[in-house]
Parts: sequence; C-alpha cells; structure tokens
Amino acid sequence: MDGTQGYQRVCGMLGTDAGRVLLKVPKEVQAQVTEIRMYAQRPAALVAPGKIWFLDMQGNLYSRPPAGAFSLDRESLKEIFVSLCGWAVHSHQEELSKGYISVCGGHRAGIAGTAVVENGKVTAVREITSIALRIARLVPGAADQLVKELFLQRLCGVLIAGAPASGKTTMLRDLAQQVAGGRAGGICRKVCIVDESGEIGSCFGGQGCSQLGCCDLLSGYPKMQGLEIALRFFSPEMIVCDEIYTKEECAAVEQAANGGVCVVTSVHAASFMELERREIYRRLVDTGAFEQVVLLQGAQSPCNISEIRRTGK
Repeated sequence: MDGTQGYQRVCGMLGTDAGRVLLKVPKEVQAQVTEIRMYAQRPAALVAPGKIWFLDMQGNLYSRPPAGAFSLDRESLKEIFVSLCGWAVHSHQEELSKGYISVCGGHRAGIAGTAVVENGKVTAVREITSIALRIARLVPGAADQLVKELFLQRLCGVLIAGAPASGKTTMLRDLAQQVAGGRAGGICRKVCIVDESGEIGSCFGGQGCSQLGCCDLLSGYPKMQGLEIALRFFSPEMIVCDEIYTKEECAAVEQAANGGVCVVTSVHAASFMELERREIYRRLVDTGAFEQVVLLQGAQSPCNISEIRRTGK
C-alpha cells in the first residue's frame, strides 16, 4: 500500500469522529505522514520526515497548535485504543506489557499510560494518556541500494542500523521480497521472516498483507522460538527478523549462523559511534553472524544508506 492508502485505512480504525477530521487533511500530506500522535486533552499531531503538523477541525494544517486545534478527551482516546485492539484488549496484553500493540495491516501503536505491575512485571496498562500510531507502508525498491551493494553476488549476514523512523523495517520488508523473488542475483532464495511485532509481514487473520511473495512468515513468535522453528523446519537460506535485544536472542542468531543461514536484522543507532557503545551490538558481532553493518541516513531521508562497513572495522 502507498502512504495515502495506509493513512486512510488507519483513519478508518479510529472511529467516526476522529477519522472524519483526519481524512480532511490534503492527500499530498496524507501520503507523507508516518505517525499520528494522539493525546488526552492535548492537540493531536501528524508526523512526516522532518515535519510535525497540528490541525484544526477542518483539517487545516499548522506548524504550532492553532486555536480550536483538533484534540481528544480521555474517553475518546480510550475508545480509539479499544478500537485499535480490535475490541479485544485482552488479546494484546503481552504486547501492552512491552508498550505497544500491533494493529491490523502491520501498523504499530505505542501506548502511554499507567502501568499495572505485579511481581516486578508489567501486566497491563490503564489510564491511557497518549497513542503514537506508526503507519506501515510498502515502498517498492526500498532495498535497491542495499541489494546492489551487498546481495547481487551472494547472501550475507547484515545488521541494518538507524534512528527511529529511518526506514529499517521498510527496508527489511523489501529486501525479503527481493531475495525471495529472485531480484537479488537472479536466483530465488528461501527466505523466512521471524516477525515478533507483526510489522515486517503485516500479518493479520493468518494472511501476510504486504505482498511478501514466497517468504515463510512466522508472525507473532518470540524471536528465540521463531528463529529455532525457522532453522529446524523451513531450511531457510536467509532469515529476516526485527530487532534483537537480549543475549538469549543473540545466542539464537549464532545458532542460525552456525547452521549456514544468513541473518539480516535491525538495531537502533543513529551513528556508528552510538552503535559501538551498545552492548547488544558487541554481542551481535561476537556471534560471527554479521559481515556488514548498514547505517541509514535518518528520519528525514528514510531507507537511504549513509554508509556500509564490514564488522570489526
């Protein structure tokens, strides 16, 4: 889906009142919006690369909150939250404990509120105060530069690093599609996607909604379990997964690499200096699974590569 379609579909999930106002925004702006940010009793905002807009009830856009800005009361925000959960909040409790919910179509909503903690673990969230709804979109060719630089001759293990909203997930999605479809080196490869958060494959109702082609999609699996299943039962040549966080996940990546599988994943970092300070990066490099690190330019230029370095340099 293009940006306009993703924006419009998301608006359709927010309820009649909020959706009606947000759909008044000009279509050329809808196509640029990457996030819709909604707050209790504060002006809502639309985020695009390098821009933040506020709007009034007629859909007019402003760089600062205008008089009569579009905003939501607490009850309206709660209703939007329940709607995004598909009216089944209980089915999202595990995600909520991590601060987000997966939304139909591969979109993701960060949820801010008051944590309910039991035995040192977040078990629920109450009194929702804001929702940061990130809009997923297909960008055909997003991985073209990456494929040209690294994947025309053979597959290799790659870490894609970038700041939030720099296009990491979009690039992973397009790379998986290109490699599986034979657009990288002219040979169709066996690709398995381990998609814990549901963003890469945009999986809903058992269907991958992102036109991923002939990829095996393990959606919603914890990465450790998903990596093990992929390795044992799908004989992949390449595994694509969303961000690695824990030493246990690093161990699962190492096991996959030792099994002859190329792993491509992402990690948060806005620069190589920042990346090298992170313990998780050092652990990932120590697995031996990654030959190259790709740094993206940032949120103002999503999916564009700033630099590629071999690991250990």
